[in-house]
Amino acid sequence: MAYILLSAAVLAAALCVYFFLRRRPHALFVLAYQKAGRAPRQSRLKDEWITPQAFEKTLLWLRANGFTAVSLQKLSEGKLPQKPVLLAFIGGYQSFVTDIFPLLEKYQMQAAVFIAPDLAGTYNAWQDPHAEPWQNLLTEKELKTLQKSGLVSLGALGLSAQDVTRLPEQDAAVAVRESLFRLKDQLGLKPEGFAFWPAEQFDPKQAASLLPDGFTAPLLTPRRGLNKRTGKRRLLKMFFPAKQPLAVRYLLWKHR
Repeated sequence: MAYILLSAAVLAAALCVYFFLRRRPHALFVLAYQKAGRAPRQSRLKDEWITPQAFEKTLLWLRANGFTAVSLQKLSEGKLPQKPVLLAFIGGYQSFVTDIFPLLEKYQMQAAVFIAPDLAGTYNAWQDPHAEPWQNLLTEKELKTLQKSGLVSLGALGLSAQDVTRLPEQDAAVAVRESLFRLKDQLGLKPEGFAFWPAEQFDPKQAASLLPDGFTAPLLTPRRGLNKRTGKRRLLKMFFPAKQPLAVRYLLWKHR
């Protein structure tokens, strides 16, 4: 009896090791970040920050393991490399220019920035300053320079980063379409995607219907997870490495 129990335990342990180490099929990862730099001492949202040093280590690991950072345009076209990853920066903080973009230039890697058109050149007014000190956002000039670099594609959030999923469906559709319109016609930028963020009441069945006719660019959702290589690039799940660094690194390693 003891031998049977021991054998079962060894078999169970071996199976656990096998599933832990087994590689999985390649997938599309969306690694989403917010603020770059070191979190202010009084910040209550420190898991929204990534240091340049940590981000550089991620870029080096991705490159060493054969991952390719792709643009929003490549996602739209469906021309994906074997191991694609989208580096998405939500909010459009000015620290992207000072701390992140130099690293993208250094390693010639693509990234996407999602911005609220009405707040360009201002600050993250959607956050409570008692919980998170306000940070400056990218200006119109900086956004144009980033897009012209060929390394950064731009996507939209709600007009003022409001949660469109909490609005009546008709109002949400107006907000989404107006956001894309202002990004293009008022700021002179090319919107190549949209991010539902924040999105407390996200409904995948309704999300795509909020977009203007003919807009087939990638849509980022608040759902967390990897995106299987099924050809679907519209409603993409995200991971936030700054919040779950070990879990995200493990999943990347599993799908390397």
